[in-house]
Amino acid sequence: MNVKACVFTDRGKVRRVNQDAAMIKVAATRRHGRISFAVVCDGMGGLSKGEVASCKAVRALENWFCEELPLMQNMNEEKLWDTAETSLRRLVAKISGEIRRYGKHRGINLGTTLTALLQIGHRYLAFNVGDSRLYVIDRASARAITRDQSVIQDKLDRGLLRPEDISSDPERNVLLQSVGTAGGVEPQVTRGEFNGDVTVVACSDGFWRTLDTSELHDKLCPQMCVTPEDMLEECRKLAQTAWSRKEEDNISVAAMCLEY
Repeated sequence: MNVKACVFTDRGKVRRVNQDAAMIKVAATRRHGRISFAVVCDGMGGLSKGEVASCKAVRALENWFCEELPLMQNMNEEKLWDTAETSLRRLVAKISGEIRRYGKHRGINLGTTLTALLQIGHRYLAFNVGDSRLYVIDRASARAITRDQSVIQDKLDRGLLRPEDISSDPERNVLLQSVGTAGGVEPQVTRGEFNGDVTVVACSDGFWRTLDTSELHDKLCPQMCVTPEDMLEECRKLAQTAWSRKEEDNISVAAMCLEY
């Protein structure tokens, strides 16, 4: 399997600080072939030191990929996935506790969203807290595989809000969960399988909020991802489109094209 990857992050046209953090890690293993890990964390824009929270989360996840995951490589496939999920659940809880204690010690509030996807072979494990998203783009379409943990999503699910009224809703930026701002955090966890070549996109809400899935597909479908440089340029163009639609938030994208 071949992996092409890029990370794009920018503070945008309004914010003075980029509170997002993103990474992609790829490793070659003897037993499972090439494996990859994409992460985007969006520090809470209305809270102090959101960039500290997102950076702490990404660094902890990077350490997990480099130090903890290799210890699982000799497990059979099912045990590996179960162990990885349990390990990541514990890690997210640990990160949340550390961020909360950091803020309490300094008298500040800080938190972050967290979205991550681990790929091994044709299978994946996705984690999500908050309203950053994971998209899977194949030759036919683009679809989100995470569900926002937000007041807006809850209202939509319950039929209390129409999609066309989202931009005027006073609670449009309120999250139901984030890492570091609550006593306990329960990630949305999903497992799935890729069927053929795909592009995986992890992104902050500044990226997806003003873009349609058709636009993501047009720019980042596998057949368009010829080189990592091409992917990065298309991510940059999509960010420019978002800014042209008056997006004010930081924008971060971690994209991986997986060729089987």
